[in-house]
Amino acid sequence: MEILARRGYQSVNELAAELKVSDMTVRRYLDRLEEKELIKRTHGGAFAGQEMIEVDYRIRETVKRAEKEAIGRLAFSLIQPGESVFIDAGTTPAYLAYAIDDTKRITVVTNSLAVGRALENKTNVQCLLLGGTVHGTTHSVVGPLAEEAISQFRFNKAFLGTSAIDLVQGLSQSNFEEIPVKKKAARQALRVIVLADSSKFNMHVTFLFLPTGAVHTVVTDSGIAESDRAALQEKGIEVLTTS
Repeated sequence: MEILARRGYQSVNELAAELKVSDMTVRRYLDRLEEKELIKRTHGGAFAGQEMIEVDYRIRETVKRAEKEAIGRLAFSLIQPGESVFIDAGTTPAYLAYAIDDTKRITVVTNSLAVGRALENKTNVQCLLLGGTVHGTTHSVVGPLAEEAISQFRFNKAFLGTSAIDLVQGLSQSNFEEIPVKKKAARQALRVIVLADSSKFNMHVTFLFLPTGAVHTVVTDSGIAESDRAALQEKGIEVLTTS
C-alpha cells in the first residue's frame, strides 16, 4: 500500500520484483486489499484509492471494463437517427463511441481523441473533433479554442462522463481543464445524459462542474444502490441500468 500510495499505479510484475516475491503472492495480497476496499485492482496491476485520477488513460480504461461496455451499448440505444450529439472525453463515454455502428446517420461532436479514432471510419457518422490543446493524460482537447468552438453547436443530447457523483452537490471532475467544455456542452444540449459506473456514486473529487438539477438521465450498471437510484429519481432524473 505504501508503494502504491507513493507511485500510483504499479503492475504485478513491478510489485513482485520490488518485494522479491512471486507474481502469485502479489496477486493474492492485492485481492485481499481490494476486498477491504483499500486499493483498486486493474488488469495486471493495482493502484491506491484516489490515485485512479492520475493513472494513465490506458490503465483507467481497463477499470470496470465490462460495465462500461454495457453502459456504452445502452447509451447508443438512446440516440435516434438524424440527431446531433456531444460525446465527452473520458473512458466511459469512449465506450459509447465504440458501440456506435453504421445503422444510424448521426452527427457526433467530441473533444475526445479516443472517440475521434473510434468513429473515423464510420460512413454514416459525421464526427467533428474540437480543436484546442491536447491533454495527454485524458486524451482530450481543452482550452479556449475548444470552448469557443463548442458554443457554436446545438445538441439533441450531451453524453458526459464524471469522476464522481455526489447526490447532494452534483458531478465533479478531477481534471480542471476539462470542466469548461463539459459545462458548455451541457448548456448547448436539450438533454444531458451522464454515463457513470456504479462505483462513481457518493465519491468526492476536487472540482464540481454540474449540479444534479441539470441532469436529465443517468446511465449506469446494475450495481447502483437502491437508495442512490431512489435519490436520483426523487430529483426527477431518469435512471437507466444495464442488465
